[in-house]
Amino acid sequence: MLFRSSLPLLLAFALISFTSCSKKNKSDVTPPPPVEEEALKFEVPEIQVGKYNIAMDSTYTFKVNVTSRMPEKGVRVELNVATDPAGIPLGQTEIPDTKEKTFSITLRHLKELKPYKVTVTLSSLGNTANISTPTEFFITNKKSL
Repeated sequence: MLFRSSLPLLLAFALISFTSCSKKNKSDVTPPPPVEEEALKFEVPEIQVGKYNIAMDSTYTFKVNVTSRMPEKGVRVELNVATDPAGIPLGQTEIPDTKEKTFSITLRHLKELKPYKVTVTLSSLGNTANISTPTEFFITNKKSL
């Protein structure tokens, strides 16, 4: 009999304990606002943009300086090298993602006396909408025979 009279009290205590220990609804928590990134800008100081540059070998290394504030997660570098004017792609080694404001890119497999159009574009790893304006230049391997 004692058990039957205390049963409602025990059930009430269990119900109160269960509801007080349950987690809060996650919809009440507002996520932090996204970090605003500065538009990506960069320069290639050793290159004459829009003009022909001269490589003295089948490889050519140039520097890229990010002039805007570097995104927190870094940038992806997209490099496109193709013959000019035919547009036949010339395969290049993939450039790793970077957080450095200044880095180097090495063009490879440049054939003698063949002009190439090179396009470099940076994109933020944290914001897919933050893409730089592409920089284009031309290069020719003028290796002397």
